[in-house]
Amino acid sequence: MGAPQPPQYAAPRKKRIWMVPVAAGLGVVLLASTVWAANTVLGGWFGGPQPETVMPSSSVMFAKLDLKPSGGQLANYAEFAGKLPDEVKDELDPESDPARDLVESEFDYLDYDKDVEPWLGKRFGFAMWETDSEAAQVSRDGMAAAFAVAVTDEDAARTALQEVQKKEDLSFDFRDDFALLAPNSATLSDLDSKIAASGTLDAQEDFASDMQSIGGDTLATAWMDLGEFSRIQADSPSSGYGRSSNPFDDLTGGEDVEGRVAMSLKIESEYAEVRGDMFDVKSGNALDDYKAPEPGLEAMSSLPNNTVMAVGGSGLDSVAEQVWEENPDDFGDFEDALDAQDVSLPEGFTQLLGSKTALGITDVEGSFDDVFSNDFSLQYRATGADADLLEEIATAMSEANYKSAPGVDTDGDTVVISSGATGAGKLGDDAFFQRVMEGTEDSHVGVYMNLREFSPDDDIANPEQWGAVGGAVNFDGSNGSIVARWAPSGGA
Repeated sequence: MGAPQPPQYAAPRKKRIWMVPVAAGLGVVLLASTVWAANTVLGGWFGGPQPETVMPSSSVMFAKLDLKPSGGQLANYAEFAGKLPDEVKDELDPESDPARDLVESEFDYLDYDKDVEPWLGKRFGFAMWETDSEAAQVSRDGMAAAFAVAVTDEDAARTALQEVQKKEDLSFDFRDDFALLAPNSATLSDLDSKIAASGTLDAQEDFASDMQSIGGDTLATAWMDLGEFSRIQADSPSSGYGRSSNPFDDLTGGEDVEGRVAMSLKIESEYAEVRGDMFDVKSGNALDDYKAPEPGLEAMSSLPNNTVMAVGGSGLDSVAEQVWEENPDDFGDFEDALDAQDVSLPEGFTQLLGSKTALGITDVEGSFDDVFSNDFSLQYRATGADADLLEEIATAMSEANYKSAPGVDTDGDTVVISSGATGAGKLGDDAFFQRVMEGTEDSHVGVYMNLREFSPDDDIANPEQWGAVGGAVNFDGSNGSIVARWAPSGGA
């Protein structure tokens, strides 16, 4: 079987736990995980070392799962679990221990209650780094890898791991309340030599800065040095058929990749959040001339309060212009359509989109499946756009479809096109919009969906308990972040 993967979910059986699957995203599940929280807080539950303190600073990939939250996060987990939809809660067994299932299925020669549970901690980490030692390598690209599993009793852990050694390819050692697991002793020796030469990952400047940027109190975190990983892959043997083993080649056209990425999963009392950040990411000179527009989601917040689906952004006209300048041939049909309206590019982008843009659908008749094939209500807002041009286009489109023309009005310097039933209030005042979009006001692009407007069906029996999802993107060329959140409304 090879070196076993450490159990990724573990908590003492004497404590009651919640398993909280977290799902969020615009029709796509962004992430699912388990959150464990105890009914009582005991001494020694909080604090302690993190897996990055026992991994080498030369690591190019790192991931960790932290089931030992701070006191504040423990309360957040419990409150969030109370807001989950009933149909999600019904699928959860608060007494189930995933670590038991893993051990009993993969290591049936161990007695979980006797051999594992007494020492298994609540933090897990994994790292990969480049090595010249062929004996330490776990792949053709010259990478070594190790797992870190938190332990509460080294003697008990040693006894269990020695049993595993009798049947699996496994070497282990202990460092700062962690068991380090690797395929062989050469890997552990290489890890030690790397740490002796350049220190541990937590002290590596880029890693520490990136972790500070994505914030603390996370349930799960992943990090990669794209530049180093790309270089290692480019130097490794081809995957066959003359193809490079570098996974970025298809995306970059063979250009070198630089920079780093980090992802995190966080549970707050009101929502679950998935975040991804990129730092100093470049591929050749592709972004050298890129100019980030001014951020802001004011237009999106100003949509009607009965908005069901929304997308908005700032500087979309500027982004479109830069894309057009780089690839003008791709806009041929679009330019032909604008010519018929006596509009030319690049000015036409601002005339249509304005500097701040938002589109909200306010009535989907309970179904998202056929929203664009049926009549639906909407509002479009574009700050600084050409009101006459937009009215002319809207009228022509309605006449072609034998529908009544939408209303065109202005709100200060914002052109507002409305069709059908639109509320009098503002989306920005909605409590669930505020939860999922909190802190994203200075983003470049935002999206929002009110899941409470689903019609009950076989998949979702109580849509009113599913709350809302939202997300935002912020970028300046080589740096950027993506945030996605789910705020459930069960237990209200």
